Amino acid sequence: MSPIASSTPAASAGWIRVLRRRFPAFESLWLEFPDNVFLIACDRDGEFLLADCNPAQQAFIGLPAAATQGKRVRDLVAEPYRETVLERYRQCVATGKPLIYEESGTVEGGGAVHYWMTLLVPALGADGRVEFILGVSRDVTALHQAEEVLRRANEELEQRVAMRTAELEAANARLRQIAMYDALTGVFSRAHFFEQGRDAFRLSGERDEPLAVLMLDIDHFKRINDRWGHAAGDDVLRMVGAKLAALFGAGDLIGRCGGEEFAVILPGGSAGQACELANQVCEAIRSHAFIWQGVRIPCSVSIGAAERQPGDDTLEALLHRADLALLQVKAGGRDGYRLATEPAPAAAAGLPG
Repeated sequence: MSPIASSTPAASAGWIRVLRRRFPAFESLWLEFPDNVFLIACDRDGEFLLADCNPAQQAFIGLPAAATQGKRVRDLVAEPYRETVLERYRQCVATGKPLIYEESGTVEGGGAVHYWMTLLVPALGADGRVEFILGVSRDVTALHQAEEVLRRANEELEQRVAMRTAELEAANARLRQIAMYDALTGVFSRAHFFEQGRDAFRLSGERDEPLAVLMLDIDHFKRINDRWGHAAGDDVLRMVGAKLAALFGAGDLIGRCGGEEFAVILPGGSAGQACELANQVCEAIRSHAFIWQGVRIPCSVSIGAAERQPGDDTLEALLHRADLALLQVKAGGRDGYRLATEPAPAAAAGLPG
């Protein structure tokens, strides 16, 4: 920062004029520079006076340089922004260091907000005091507008991403629902039933806790389909699924294994509990008044029950024993249940999962 001889507006402006005369490049810069350039004289009484300004600043003020030279800054700056501008000048004088900052305001005659990036450079006098401030102010409104457009675009993009993410999560949830549950009856699908069932079977072994299963088949289901149509058969399946869901607890696993066949796993369940529940299922289905097109269709189920025994090494082996008991009920006239008593031979225990 070069020292100057005087802080009076005339002397400061004269200093600028000397530079303009002696250095043609500075003259061109002063006249053609698109940013606002101004010279502020720092009065010893704390006032700031506009010593000179380039044509760009003159156009911004709306007055020629001759009409503003020597005027107090406080008289040239509009009231809403006056104290802020003066405080910036005071800060520059107090620190004796360049100061760069952004300011905003409305231009006279228009309501739109404009933004400027301003640089203040203090110049010292012979006594080391800040004699004047050289300022350069660039209109960065277009940059702000571009940033605002970008910000809004980012917000819109984030909203779209959030919306698409929510849609994807909902779609994934629907897919999980489809994978986990049988669409017709609402009970577990075969794959999910066996996945959960194997975990329950493993835990019962690790904890040395009982576990029982039921295999259930709707009696004469083919006859219902053949006589009344598959729509009637579908309604029977829905009815059975609803009855099972109502009779068993939240910790029990109910699955549709295929066609008219269902299975239930009772973690912690004993043979006695399995038989009691099997009897309740038979009674609930038998007593249900299933009406199709004004005609009551009798419905019943056959159930095989089994409790885990030392020879049941897999869930499939246990379910196979229950399935054999189910076949015995079918052979004995249907509409009832039977408890499997002995583990099946290892070669026969092969119900696929």
